[in-house]
Amino acid sequence: MMNLKKKIAPALMGGALAVATAVPAFASDASGTGLSSVETALTTSFTSVGSSMTSLVGKILPIALPIMGALLLVGFGIKAFKKVANKA
Repeated sequence: MMNLKKKIAPALMGGALAVATAVPAFASDASGTGLSSVETALTTSFTSVGSSMTSLVGKILPIALPIMGALLLVGFGIKAFKKVANKA
């Protein structure tokens, strides 16, 4: 089941990307304003998503880094203890 998900996920993402990039090609208007409005809407939405993600990472990073550091330190401590305990 997991192997099937690994094969299907790239195909679905590729299909979604193909559909998303084809939207401006099919969104033509007789006056030519339809394409620019779609482009403006997409640019605005992607810029908004990008700034939101950047803001979220900026808020999470100061909390996540010390936690990950502590987990790494504990992991290295356990390995070192096992190494010393086996030699004793």
